[in-house]
Amino acid sequence: MSITHIQSLADGDAVDQLFYKYFGSTAIMHACCYLAPLELYQLMITTAKLDSRKRCLMAIANSIRYTALHYASECHSDPAVLELLIREHPLALSATDGFGRTPLQWATFNNRPAAITSLLTDATNALAARDYAALAAGVHSDERTVRCNAPPPATRALRTTLLLCIKHGYVYISRNKRHRTETVALDTPLAFVKLNYNVWSHVMTFL
Repeated sequence: MSITHIQSLADGDAVDQLFYKYFGSTAIMHACCYLAPLELYQLMITTAKLDSRKRCLMAIANSIRYTALHYASECHSDPAVLELLIREHPLALSATDGFGRTPLQWATFNNRPAAITSLLTDATNALAARDYAALAAGVHSDERTVRCNAPPPATRALRTTLLLCIKHGYVYISRNKRHRTETVALDTPLAFVKLNYNVWSHVMTFL
């Protein structure tokens, strides 16, 4: 019924419903609690990618900072579902909830089946070691996809800063040795070069 309902909606309406929080949680979180089949998760994730705001469905947390992977780690027994969730957002492996626990820690705490705890253990260790080849192999993906979905902190900072520059429409550029700055109209290639030169300085400037 859920699959039929999503397929019956216009893309924009389907996206709105997927990102809507019902009692603080998104539909995909509820699906994890009710052990939905793999096909439903695939449809939800594919549909969510049509979001014009380009939000990541898997990165959303509820009021106690649970992600979909937290719920799946506690409730779901199909390793294929967890593999899909990890492929789409590997960084959820290291996300801590309001109790300070990761998905792996909840799976261990709840004595989940060996297939689930083993998958989470291997994936969490591979992410921590930035061994993207091992992470990709563990979730039946390709290394390039995993790398794109799990950018290192420096890359995330650079992307965030560049987006802030674009949002504000300006970039600050040093003009002399005294580091005096002036505001000029945004030139994206130039902004990118400058941001690479000094990422954190520009993060603080725009924040």
